Amino acid sequence: MDKKVCIDDVDVLITDNNFIIQRNKEFSVFGNSIYNNGFFKARTILNHFTEDNNKITLNSEEYVQKLLNNDEILDPAAIMLTSAHINQTAVKTSDYITAVVSANISDIYGAGEIIASDHENRGSINTILLINKNLSSNLLIKSYSWAIEAKIAALWDLDLRNNEDDLATGNAYDSLVVACNGESNEYIDELELRILIGKCVRDATKKTILDSGFSKGVLDFIEGIGIKIEDLVDAGMELCVGVQKSEELYNKLHRQILKSLEDLNVVSFIIAGIRLEEDYKKHRVAGINVDDDPAYLYSDEVFGMSVANQIAGTKAIFNFKRYDEEKPGIIGELGPVLDDIFAGLIAGCMSKIFEE
Repeated sequence: MDKKVCIDDVDVLITDNNFIIQRNKEFSVFGNSIYNNGFFKARTILNHFTEDNNKITLNSEEYVQKLLNNDEILDPAAIMLTSAHINQTAVKTSDYITAVVSANISDIYGAGEIIASDHENRGSINTILLINKNLSSNLLIKSYSWAIEAKIAALWDLDLRNNEDDLATGNAYDSLVVACNGESNEYIDELELRILIGKCVRDATKKTILDSGFSKGVLDFIEGIGIKIEDLVDAGMELCVGVQKSEELYNKLHRQILKSLEDLNVVSFIIAGIRLEEDYKKHRVAGINVDDDPAYLYSDEVFGMSVANQIAGTKAIFNFKRYDEEKPGIIGELGPVLDDIFAGLIAGCMSKIFEE
């Protein structure tokens, strides 16, 4: 992990459960943490890792005092708690800006822990922003706001969501501390400051999330819009005629769908469809409204036929028409674009297993 930060007289100490930034001269700080909020002075900024994060309340003075009693901690201090292991912390420096970010969302799809509102769930993103300048109180507040914007932009980059509609933005347990050399009303190029903060915080946030084990494959995208593979298999079996429905056939279709989802072209159509459906649903394209699935909209059927054809050739296109018209199971619950794309997926897979 890179320990280099933008301020020369700062010491960075890393232990098994602490990421400590401190200096003998006090920082001017604006931010929120478990200990000290708003405007304050600090000689230490501590990001503390604890596996018992869920058991610690925001009013746990006893726990905070235990941390402050550490000889390595210079008072006054800003203290943040994280469930991310310290080795997952990302440090990004550009010119006179350093962002130190930690997050732990491994084994989570859609950032459920990050945005959860219940008090038992403490997944969060902690950010320390160091600025090697003397800033006014007004610029400290602006820097805090720009850092939040950059964090949200990073979550958008990774398509982290709390459900199928809403992108994650973090939660009440996120801590963000902005620290600069001291107070001054001297001229600062605000545009340059904003750009540097955006780059460092955005890059560091993405890095720590990816380092924590987050990944999002096509199955995650599909489940993110409320579709399970079993739903697709059930829909495929519903229109199965001329053969006996059996567990063997069910399992064969299940395997074929998973195999087809390894095809880059099939995946490309699905991801494109998900994006297009969302743009239509949120009316992002001026002058276009397909809420009623108008008859003149046929590009969705082209997508569906293309998926079917990619999996099993021309015969699958004819099979696609059956699934598109009758819309069995989950297909009937989808929007104007996705119903055709997943009808094409099922039709292609059904055609494929019967040619073998």
